[in-house]
Amino acid sequence: MTDTASAFGDDQLTRDLVEVIAKEGMVDLNGVTPETTLESLNIASVDYMMILAAIEEKFEVYVPMDESLAQVKDVGGLIAVLKDHIQKSKQG
Repeated sequence: MTDTASAFGDDQLTRDLVEVIAKEGMVDLNGVTPETTLESLNIASVDYMMILAAIEEKFEVYVPMDESLAQVKDVGGLIAVLKDHIQKSKQG
């Protein structure tokens, strides 16, 4: 397990989300923790949209660009919002 993987725990959904963020955001997540800010990763708005589109496709869920996403400042916050949307979608 890499340092990055251990920083995010052993939850499979979290690991899947981290992989999508890294791939679509074109960032190297080595050394990234949940507290790492999105700004420090230089994720541009177009990358952000690509991440959300990939999440929607992979998990078959709609992720609205709402206030919860607008408030996100770090990787952990982004993952928490995405997990919430995915889990609510699976329940409904």
